[in-house]
Amino acid sequence: MNPVSAISWFWRGWRGRSVTFAALFALGVMGVSVLGTFRHVLSRLGAPWYVWLLAPVLVVTILARKEAEWMPDAERRRRWSWGLIGGSIVIALLAMKFAPEKPGVDTEPAARVPGRSGR
Repeated sequence: MNPVSAISWFWRGWRGRSVTFAALFALGVMGVSVLGTFRHVLSRLGAPWYVWLLAPVLVVTILARKEAEWMPDAERRRRWSWGLIGGSIVIALLAMKFAPEKPGVDTEPAARVPGRSGR
């Protein structure tokens, strides 16, 4: 996930104004690239480069603007967006904590050999 997009999506979702951007942030934290998948599908269908570059932006923009019609209660949108962001961060932290260690990876730093700079 692009760090600039992550910060933007987080901020828009955290302010409680956009469930769409909160969902994009949550999926990004979970490792699912919705925009990348959408672009991949369009390129597989043979769409020209400008279509698979602009279509995801247009779809997200339309979803974000229609959000107020689908969910008119601002407090409900705020709760949903906070829940998506907070829940995704909690799940990611729990997954990181309980993930099994990779075999063959030392958890302690390697000992330095005298006389070698490590280059």
